[in-house]
Amino acid sequence: MKSFGWWIKQILFGGVSLLFLLLGLNALWSAYQVQNPHEFIMLFFSSSLMILISAVGMIYPAVRIFACLRARKNNPCST
Repeated sequence: MKSFGWWIKQILFGGVSLLFLLLGLNALWSAYQVQNPHEFIMLFFSSSLMILISAVGMIYPAVRIFACLRARKNNPCST
């Protein structure tokens, strides 16, 4: 079983990534509201990068938590 701090770190990392995912989606939505094509391209690609990085940031702790729970299920006496 992992320490309490490890769990908090994983949950906080996923939560911050979720916040940036929402900010990236908001930026993507606002990209379609601008009239200037150069601004659209800049906003579109920057929001896509934000969404990609934050999605990876959400997948990383999910995989780590899943692996920890799976290891605990297979060997409940391990620490």
